[in-house]
Amino acid sequence: MFSLTIVFGPGPMVWTLMFKTEEKAREELAKIVDLPTISYADDFGQECLITRGSIHGMMIEDLEQSRLAHIERALHQARTQAKGAEIADNDPVLKQARHRAQGGMPMIQPVPGFGPNGRFPS
Repeated sequence: MFSLTIVFGPGPMVWTLMFKTEEKAREELAKIVDLPTISYADDFGQECLITRGSIHGMMIEDLEQSRLAHIERALHQARTQAKGAEIADNDPVLKQARHRAQGGMPMIQPVPGFGPNGRFPS
């Protein structure tokens, strides 16, 4: 499946038309070069009329390939986060801060032999 994304100005506003084949998407894209006003109909019931002067850019996208690109980007991000967590686990300043946050060494410790009201009787 292929998408034809058209960017209009001055907004910007984006419209995306969907096509089952690359040939059909490229056929519709070619109309922009030839005609001042373009009538589009995609394979999924969307129809539009576009004035060529309002177009700022266009892109044809192979959705099968872009799906793989999204997966690779997500995997890269997950690997980056895991590596960041690994580096943070080995960082001495972060270890100390995490130790304190998890209830490490209390700031005030009771002194042996003293109770809440002073010295315990011996």
